[in-house]
Amino acid sequence: MKKDGTKLCKHCNSEIPASAKVCPNCRKKQGMKLWKIILGVIVVVGVIGAIAGGGSKKPSSKEAEGNDGSNSTEKNEEKTEFAQNETVVFEGVEFTVTNVEKTTGSQYDTSKEGYEYVIVTVKIENKSEEKISYNSLNWKMENSKGQETDTAFTIVDTDTALNSGDLNAGGMIEGTLTFEEPQGDTGLKLNYYDNALFDDNAAFKIKLGA
Repeated sequence: MKKDGTKLCKHCNSEIPASAKVCPNCRKKQGMKLWKIILGVIVVVGVIGAIAGGGSKKPSSKEAEGNDGSNSTEKNEEKTEFAQNETVVFEGVEFTVTNVEKTTGSQYDTSKEGYEYVIVTVKIENKSEEKISYNSLNWKMENSKGQETDTAFTIVDTDTALNSGDLNAGGMIEGTLTFEEPQGDTGLKLNYYDNALFDDNAAFKIKLGA
């Protein structure tokens, strides 16, 4: 039985003075081992990340449905640039560019000389278990000269424009994003930012067809 002013050694279970930092019997330190402290921190951080994350922070590609009608699967390869019509999976949400249209506008809204409107149709599907937000401001377009622009102020896609809102788990929305770019540019990329107000780098890029 342990007496007042004593404690049991964490290693050999011998009774030793309460103030002892080293057991006089087995000569082992009584403090918690550093590796145990580090392991505990890692576990806690991992649990918090799992609760808050809801999906991978690294974008991946989802293969198209197989010829046998089997379900689509995510590729394991990690990349940040994708092709048009390729589904990007990011944090449990699927993004797909389903169509790209180019026009100089109409008599009421014409692009500036040497430029054209690039209208991109984006489909967003929330496959996570949490409500998410979407916002057209998180998308920018990069041209072949490396110039990046926000969506254009135009009426050419008034009826179909993707604005902002929320998607419940399992929800889906499809809408258009319009940019004003140099005519005939075949090196256009649609860049997605997790939060365009704070992020310096795009989460992923989608290369548009010519």
